[in-house]
Amino acid sequence: MTKILIVWDVKSRGTPATTFYRALSGYDYNTKEGKTHTPGILDELPDDVWEFVNRSTLLIEREYAEMVEEIFKEFNEHLKWLRFEIAER
Repeated sequence: MTKILIVWDVKSRGTPATTFYRALSGYDYNTKEGKTHTPGILDELPDDVWEFVNRSTLLIEREYAEMVEEIFKEFNEHLKWLRFEIAER
């Protein structure tokens, strides 16, 4: 099965970076009722099809990569990112 490795660096700090990471991974916040999670694109995918290699490297199955890449394209002016195709033997 082919996987896609996406590596990125956030060029902008502050609000653009925060908004990007929230769109990618979602975020938690506290309410009176307790902790609440607002989902990002990765929350919409099965847990076993993607993994963070580190904070700025994502390994994802090819069939789901296009959905995630839309987030990267949306924030393209604030990111430098590369996509690598990884073929398993």
